[in-house]
Amino acid sequence: MRGGRPIFVLTALALGLVAARLVALERTEGPALRARAARQQHAEATIPARRGDVLDCRGRVMAATVRKASVFADPALVRDFAFDAAAVAEPLGLDEFALERELLENTHRRFLWVKRRISADEETAFKLADATHELTGFGLIYEPTRVYPLGPLAAQVLGFVNAEQRGAAGVEQAFDEQMRGAPGRRQSTVDVGRRRIAVKEGGYQPPVDGASVVLTIDAHLQQRAESHVSRMVREFDAEWGVAVLLDPHTGEVLACAAAPSFDPRRPVPPGADAEQVEAALELTRNRAIADAYEPGSIFKPFIAAPAMQAGFARIDEAFAINGPTHVFGRRVIHDTHEYDTLTLAEIVSHSSNIGMGLIGARCGNARLYEFVRRFGFGDPTGVRLPGEHAGLLRPLESWGNYSTQSIPIGQELAVTPLQVAAAFAVFCNDGVLMRPRFVRGLVGPDGATVEDYSRPVAIRRVLEADVAREFRLRALVDTVNNGTGKRAQLDKWQVFGKTGTAQVAAPDGRGYIPRAYVGSFVAGAPAADPRLTVVVTLYRPNPSRAYYGGTVAAPTAAAILADALEYLHVPPDR
Repeated sequence: MRGGRPIFVLTALALGLVAARLVALERTEGPALRARAARQQHAEATIPARRGDVLDCRGRVMAATVRKASVFADPALVRDFAFDAAAVAEPLGLDEFALERELLENTHRRFLWVKRRISADEETAFKLADATHELTGFGLIYEPTRVYPLGPLAAQVLGFVNAEQRGAAGVEQAFDEQMRGAPGRRQSTVDVGRRRIAVKEGGYQPPVDGASVVLTIDAHLQQRAESHVSRMVREFDAEWGVAVLLDPHTGEVLACAAAPSFDPRRPVPPGADAEQVEAALELTRNRAIADAYEPGSIFKPFIAAPAMQAGFARIDEAFAINGPTHVFGRRVIHDTHEYDTLTLAEIVSHSSNIGMGLIGARCGNARLYEFVRRFGFGDPTGVRLPGEHAGLLRPLESWGNYSTQSIPIGQELAVTPLQVAAAFAVFCNDGVLMRPRFVRGLVGPDGATVEDYSRPVAIRRVLEADVAREFRLRALVDTVNNGTGKRAQLDKWQVFGKTGTAQVAAPDGRGYIPRAYVGSFVAGAPAADPRLTVVVTLYRPNPSRAYYGGTVAAPTAAAILADALEYLHVPPDR
């Protein structure tokens, strides 16, 4: 017993010291330790709102949001960096050594992305690894991911979203705020592996999902238009081509096709260098609204018709052409064919530059400028999409003597395909210019209308109804039946339109690039009661193949019109 007494005393003394130390820790570090433990048991997460869809005019889903799993790590809770990194890297297809290094370099952080938006197979494999190896410090978060069920269809109109699901182009960018909605939040109690045990009382605020955008685009007509435009670009080896199909009475864009295009699911290829990124982003431009070019002869109706209304010419008045060249002061104008006389209707249908120069001389610059402005050129159309170009129209005071003959033949100004389509619709809509639009409105998650843009907007009357009709039935029908637009003829419907072939202006604005052309055609049908307007533009076709608008663009315009008229059950008028 005596030998055990010192041991008992020493043990009691040691226990006393431990107790004293615990009391001291409780007094000095207790609050901090309890706070740390509480933090380790607490997790707060933002709950993303579901981004609204993009629908075509018939309710087909063109862009939508689904939930995809993303793997995250809390490096502070990882027990064995080498083993766990290997266990996680294998099912996710990652480099285990790179992952281990990243975890070790970020032990001070409580959150680290391992891999975002993994596939369903990767998610299953990760869950199996997590259960098999009893991993700590790794978990899944389900993130909203943008998908495009119809693939690249209407890509330049739709745009795309970035890695953070923010709109980066097109409709996705224009309506980003309305489509994003408002995120919610969740406060939870978690275990040592950061797995949620329970949601704290009052710790859940649900997200408010975003609105969906309803387009004027019809996915079927869009697919047909894209097919025709792609074929045209390949056939004539062009840099790019565009087609815009409009309802001339409402201004609704039914199709807006471009080639080449891009895939909104992967707008930039993985691993692309700076030059490749720039080239990829160039394909995301909506050239129908963003690219302006000298229109050439396609512009002639926008001078000839108002000149006729203003009394400067009559539709059947004969002009002495005396071609194929004509001198206006110090300016020499050329025609591709030799004509002695042409009526106003024939000047348009045969695309006489000399005839338009004569009309320009009668009107004078001030009236020409007025005509151009009233058709909407020089102003953006006002569509709700980013990147719209207003075109180029110099102030009247900067026009010179050359302008009097240049403007009537589509030189000294630049236009976009959409501007041309909207302006040409005046001839289909009793002389009234309508505001074009790509969007009908926004609807909430419950289907209720949030914003309504469906009401047609008339900008102004440009021509009297009888002038628009006479010009359409005389000059524009004759262009297709007997003039430069013969390749746009259809068996069942009477097409009317105008061809255009323009040179590409040099980048410095001085002269033109040799052997570089823009071939175009703008048209409508049926002539008696127009239901559709289409413009087709082909930029820099290979001149060794063909480049005249009547050859390269008119057949594509006719094909698009034929498909649409059949699809919309428009009765034949021939």
